[in-house]
Amino acid sequence: MEQPEGMGPIRFRLVHLKRATVLAVVVILIVSWYISSQPQKSPVAKTFFDTGKMEQNVADVGIHERGKAKKRMMGLRADGANFTIDGKPVRLLSGAMHYFRVVPEYWRDRMLKMKAAGLNTLETYVPWNLHEPEKYTYNFEGILDLGRYLDIAHEVGLWVILRPGPYICAEWEFGGIPGWLAYVKEHVRTTRPMFIDPVEVWFGRLLAEVVPRQYTNGGPIIAVQIENEYGGFSNSTEYMERLKKILESRGIVELLFTSDGKGALISGGIPGVLKTVNFQNNASDKLQKLKEIQPDRPMMVMEYWTGWFDHWGEDHHLYRLENFERTLIDILDAGASVNFYMFHGGTNFGFMNGANTRYKSGGRTLPTITSYDYDAPISETGDLTPKYFKIREILKQHTPPGVVPEKLPEPPTTVGKFDYGRTAVTKALPLDKVIPLLDKVARLFVMPNRPIPSGKFSGLGYGYLLYTTSVDNKPERLTVKGTIRDRALVMVNDIFVGEMDEDTSEITIDPDHSLITGDAPYNLKILVENQGRVNYGNGLKDQIKGIIGDVFINSEEKKVPEFKIYTLDMSEDFLNKLTAHSEWTSGTELEQVKTPAFYRATFTVEGRPKDTFVHMKKGNWEKGVVIVNHNNLGRYWNVGPQETLYLPAPFLKEGENEIIVFEERTAAPEVLFCDKPSLGETVYFGE
Repeated sequence: MEQPEGMGPIRFRLVHLKRATVLAVVVILIVSWYISSQPQKSPVAKTFFDTGKMEQNVADVGIHERGKAKKRMMGLRADGANFTIDGKPVRLLSGAMHYFRVVPEYWRDRMLKMKAAGLNTLETYVPWNLHEPEKYTYNFEGILDLGRYLDIAHEVGLWVILRPGPYICAEWEFGGIPGWLAYVKEHVRTTRPMFIDPVEVWFGRLLAEVVPRQYTNGGPIIAVQIENEYGGFSNSTEYMERLKKILESRGIVELLFTSDGKGALISGGIPGVLKTVNFQNNASDKLQKLKEIQPDRPMMVMEYWTGWFDHWGEDHHLYRLENFERTLIDILDAGASVNFYMFHGGTNFGFMNGANTRYKSGGRTLPTITSYDYDAPISETGDLTPKYFKIREILKQHTPPGVVPEKLPEPPTTVGKFDYGRTAVTKALPLDKVIPLLDKVARLFVMPNRPIPSGKFSGLGYGYLLYTTSVDNKPERLTVKGTIRDRALVMVNDIFVGEMDEDTSEITIDPDHSLITGDAPYNLKILVENQGRVNYGNGLKDQIKGIIGDVFINSEEKKVPEFKIYTLDMSEDFLNKLTAHSEWTSGTELEQVKTPAFYRATFTVEGRPKDTFVHMKKGNWEKGVVIVNHNNLGRYWNVGPQETLYLPAPFLKEGENEIIVFEERTAAPEVLFCDKPSLGETVYFGE
């Protein structure tokens, strides 16, 4: 630019400097606006760490930098004899804790206890059925806030191994698959569109929570599992490859792996994908097999079973501490990484317990109890067990220097438990009065290779199904041509006349039953309980619940007319209507209420609520469900082993609290609390 006439050289330079300064400021403002308008690469970017209070060690490489949520070039690798993160060797010392089995208020406490035991990694499954209870309806709030759970792990300084399924086993209802997919039957866990298409849609939603929280994006997730123990179910490489492609195409870049028992490592694996092994004993044998299959990759025990689960009607299982100790030492001395399954078991709240069959190929359903204590190092209620302190000791002694900090932090103080005494039942409401509150569903007829039609159908939900109809002949015999899934109470004119289950196809009714009075028509009700869908084995292929088949009265020619079918799932909407119902019975009429029925009581909490237990066995209740302030604690049953239900403090409030008991058969006049759990008579697993 030429210098204008009349302007000296100094003034000319000052004018240009001023213009350049203004231009620079404008550019800076534009760039700043553009950066601030972009979405954050990781939702954990705002997490703050006081790194000065954390122990630095080999096993924690990279964790403390995560507070800066910076992108990393290299996450977990399994390319040689050792795992590496950011190129540095690590030993993964992991513990399983399922967010959906622990109230959110206790997530951080449990994680800090894991960290204090010497662990550097947290493992969790993801339950598809809770997150997508109805097709295309998603829930990531409260106890299902996976993002918050991962962020807390990040803040505590734990890496995360994520196991998103779609099948998870976990002694969880239908292995985590939504009940509304039970209609696919033998096509479950296959590439048939009726199954894999919903999987693909679900993963699209789930991975929106997961992808930003991967290690290379500044988050805690270092590895993601493909399916779960697939080799124990089938051997379709096509299905496993399809899941791998779904994960990778939606942004998963961290280490992928599979997990199976010793005999299924190959059938459940994918070429080139890391295999990990699951077991409880004989570590040398299982690890040798893994090494033979994968000679040039690190060894990982993805599930070292710290205890075992229980079925109703059995004893409570324990795993001997000396056997646990011996196997853990063998794992560590072999140089393997380990994930303790479970490190903290938690609770099967609501109707989400799983089940097994008497035989792997099928047979009678064996439902899992409400407690998932699992004899884990941290108990169901957050208490530290002798197993916990033994792990702390062994991890220090049997890992190389620097893997576990020389000085571990002290675990948080365990919250005390409280006995709230006893409270009298003050109101009752029989089942027949509740029918107007229930949702009516259509009977499901499965058509081969056809998608389910829209609407609500029987057999695909949770809890109970109520079948009602009228018959002209006084019932003397009731026959089911088919099967009951899983257990039924039969009532004529609201009088209990018998039970049926998978092994019972017929019941005889006393024709002179003194309580069945009046003329025809006779009202017939059958209350069928879904005791929990099978979570392992070929039983997964046949998990539609309810009355499967036809019902006949007195003779096989007299088929019962079409039933009206209602769902009793204790949903929030139902509980709101139930609480507001105007026909609750009270006073001297309580004893006249016939079961099944709902019973109400209230109790007062003074000051800050504390964890407690509801003792249903000592209170002389028989079988049903307990709901406190609309929180479904789960099932109880006097066949044992479990006698108490865990009631965490966050379910309570200062002042008046409401407890509702749905009792199927034998009600009691009061509800008893206590300050200690009772999981029944014990037996050592495997002995």
